[in-house]
Amino acid sequence: MNAQQKTDIESIRRFVATVEASQRNRSPDDFIALFAPDAVWVTGGGIRLTGRDEIDAFTRRVLTPALGDVHATYTVEHVLFVDDNVAAVNVRATPVRGDGTRIESELEGTKLYVLKRNAESWTFASSHNGFIQPQ
Repeated sequence: MNAQQKTDIESIRRFVATVEASQRNRSPDDFIALFAPDAVWVTGGGIRLTGRDEIDAFTRRVLTPALGDVHATYTVEHVLFVDDNVAAVNVRATPVRGDGTRIESELEGTKLYVLKRNAESWTFASSHNGFIQPQ
């Protein structure tokens, strides 16, 4: 791994932390700002959303205070640089309560983020969300 990739991984970790914060804070505006205009998002329930407008409409319906104090912590598990400006990022989502304690009855999530670099930072090009089944 070269120096630029190490720097990029730290930037990607900050990006994922921003994703987590937008979810925890129930902030659709902060979340939607992370997407490229033509992004594709597949929800944990398998719904494919194409383009920022569809993602925005869905997010505003579901990312609300009605979710209570339940959210997830996100951990970057692996980064593959497809090229200098595209990264495939595996992220684990662990369900927690507002105080940070793990919710044992909930499945952990697995996410594949395809990020592309823009002038300022990274943005979602695509994402697929799923759940980790017990073995």
